[in-house]
Amino acid sequence: MSRNLTIRRSVIVGIAVLVVSFMIFKKMSGMKPQNHVISTFQTMNVLSRNVVNQDIPITITLSGKLVARNRIDLFSEVNGVLLSGDYREGVSYNQGQTIVRLDDSELRSSIQSQKSVLLNTLSQMLPDIQIDFPDDFAVWQQFHRDIVFDQPVPALPNVRSEKLKTFLSARNLYATYFNIKSQEARLSKFVIRAPFSGTLSSANINPGALVRAGQLLGTLIEPGTYELEASAGIDDLRFIKEGDKVVLKSNEMSGEWTGRILRINRSLDAATQSVKVYIGVSGKELREGQYMVANVEGITLKNVCRIPRQLLLPGDDLYFINGDTVLHKSKIDIAYRGIEDVYVRNLNENQVYLNQVVNSAYEGMIVKAIRNKAK
Repeated sequence: MSRNLTIRRSVIVGIAVLVVSFMIFKKMSGMKPQNHVISTFQTMNVLSRNVVNQDIPITITLSGKLVARNRIDLFSEVNGVLLSGDYREGVSYNQGQTIVRLDDSELRSSIQSQKSVLLNTLSQMLPDIQIDFPDDFAVWQQFHRDIVFDQPVPALPNVRSEKLKTFLSARNLYATYFNIKSQEARLSKFVIRAPFSGTLSSANINPGALVRAGQLLGTLIEPGTYELEASAGIDDLRFIKEGDKVVLKSNEMSGEWTGRILRINRSLDAATQSVKVYIGVSGKELREGQYMVANVEGITLKNVCRIPRQLLLPGDDLYFINGDTVLHKSKIDIAYRGIEDVYVRNLNENQVYLNQVVNSAYEGMIVKAIRNKAK
């Protein structure tokens, strides 16, 4: 009896649980789900500018270092000890003044010996010349008198007779004479004189040092007159020519200097794809090796718009803004490429372009244009 009662209670509890579960399920199934859609889209504000076409004079900027226009490297053609005691970097010399003097005592002694041989040969020949060639005797006698040991040998007398020429040659007079002249020419190389008034910008040896033939002794420059060696792009060459006026400036010094384009190299540097331009400039305060910037006044470009180079896309594309809302790319026609700006032609007046670099920009991007004034 007790067992049956327990079973009936369990059945009733189970039925009650099922009824409650069914009612909860029905209630929940009747509820409508609520969808919450949150929009995260935001339009990017970008700077824009209207195209303004105008006539713009362009200035071509070149830069480089100054090099002395008159500059010469000093080399020795002979061996010898440097005797010039004041041979130091920074020493100035006047034109024709001795810069380098080497010890030439050995060669001088050799020349004196050869002159002695020449005098001895002439002394033996004069009696024969007096007898066989009396018309030429006075000339050769004077030549003998003019030979001085510490002076260059005088010029040979003019020989008109073939018989006399043979007589002189047979006694080695010509060989002795021209050997002396050769040694005298070599003697002159022991002294180097200044070809122009200048300053020794470098000295590679010290007084008292042994100098070898072919050795670089130093460099002489003429201060005050310089050339600026600059590189110009191929595009720049269309607007500059020899003789153009140039204004030069230096970051290290105040003031301006006026120069002119002296010459333009006709060959192209394969490494830099540029051409060397040489600009002449003078100034006592200037120094060799000084870095300078040169501005060359070019032509006036007609009806162009100036746009910063940083806005250019690969392939000379530029972002324009349609209706102040949509970006689109378009290729532009560049008349001239400057260092900071490009000059573009054939743009419609008041056409709107993107005036800032946006790394995430893409074709068809929705933006909000904010105007700023044109240059």
